[in-house]
Amino acid sequence: MSLKQNSDPVDHGAMLQDSGLLPASGYGPDVGSTSIPVNALAPAYEIGYSPADDRVKAEVVIRQRASEGTNTSIHLRAGIFETNATLVVSDLEADRRRKAEARLGSYLTEFRHDSKNRVYFVMPADLAERNRRAEVEHCDDLIYAYQQTLGALDAALASVRPVTAATKGQAGEQIAAAIQAALPPQRARLGPDPAAWRQEYERLSGLTRERDQASWHDFGLELVDSGAVPGRANPTYLTGASRDPAGFKVCYLRFTTGTTEIGTHSTAQVIV
Repeated sequence: MSLKQNSDPVDHGAMLQDSGLLPASGYGPDVGSTSIPVNALAPAYEIGYSPADDRVKAEVVIRQRASEGTNTSIHLRAGIFETNATLVVSDLEADRRRKAEARLGSYLTEFRHDSKNRVYFVMPADLAERNRRAEVEHCDDLIYAYQQTLGALDAALASVRPVTAATKGQAGEQIAAAIQAALPPQRARLGPDPAAWRQEYERLSGLTRERDQASWHDFGLELVDSGAVPGRANPTYLTGASRDPAGFKVCYLRFTTGTTEIGTHSTAQVIV
């Protein structure tokens, strides 16, 4: 199977590169990414005919088997990561004085030459595992989408046995009826057209985004004191080494469960 069944752990630099950004300058808070499949193939087939004594034999001739295509899946691993972000502390403190409710991530902006601090992300081991499982939910969704569409059509075509009839027309009708009967009932409306099944695969695959749109995979951030960050002396730098002068202020932002709902919404509920 070419679709990802698990998510690969990466550092913050790789997360930036996945978004098309340069580690030395890119800015982004993403902690996970699973892509929609590309290069999927629908099965290609025809009905073959041949003489059988004084009758006509018809059978499904498969010219191309279905393929689910390929995709990628990555998640931010456990660790401490330098970023190209800065925390606007003045705005944060002002809103806290006013008791205004806002997510900490909304006070992040791109690091510039005049920035007063640099943000380091802290991904605890337990949250990294939760993060991995979030991306695995997307992987499971996509595998299920294939099984329900192109994979199901491929299996249906392979299951149809040859028939014989008095005429070519009758034999062809019997094969067509057998193909229709072999299709899974819940999607039999798609009929025997491979293009329709590929479109359904694409539609179902896109439904996995609902997990992100509904904030089921949204992790939170909390500002923590440096003393609460074990291993802070050995972070993962985006360019291999620190770019800031000694004593430059560091803001440690640790990921929290946020609004995540992992293991709550099954694939069968989402991919319908």
